[in-house]
Amino acid sequence: MPEASAPVRDDAAGHAEGPPEAPDIRLKPVLLTGLFIVVFVAVTLAGVRVYRDTVITSPNTEPARTFDGPALQRDPQADLARLLADQRRRLETYAWVDRAHGIARMPVTEAMRLLAGRGAQAYAAPLQPERVPPLGSRGGAASPLPPPGTVAASPQEAASQKEGR
Repeated sequence: MPEASAPVRDDAAGHAEGPPEAPDIRLKPVLLTGLFIVVFVAVTLAGVRVYRDTVITSPNTEPARTFDGPALQRDPQADLARLLADQRRRLETYAWVDRAHGIARMPVTEAMRLLAGRGAQAYAAPLQPERVPPLGSRGGAASPLPPPGTVAASPQEAASQKEGR
């Protein structure tokens, strides 16, 4: 039975354990390192500020320039009155929009009176001409229908029958 005071050996490597570590920490090197970091950051920030103030010219330090206001309208109230009068004239008079194509403008009140006079038919879709396919065709298909009671021929037979007629 081994004694309690005998050193314990590591069987795998054959090394003895070292002495236990000291439980205290040397505080002076840790505090000096922290102080050096704080001083370094403070000196760096001060240097950057001095560099900015002496070397870099900021656009914020230049005096603001003043510009004259835009001269888009001399008399906005009169311009608005002219615009409204022009729009009112267009809404209340007859005129040609495109004479070559027969397109005219008419007063809105007259157009509304004409539509109201037509009743429900004023909003109906315009009539389209009916297109009836020729008799015997399949409505635009490539070949006509065979007569009732016969078997449809292949396209080659239909072509030879047409040539034989």
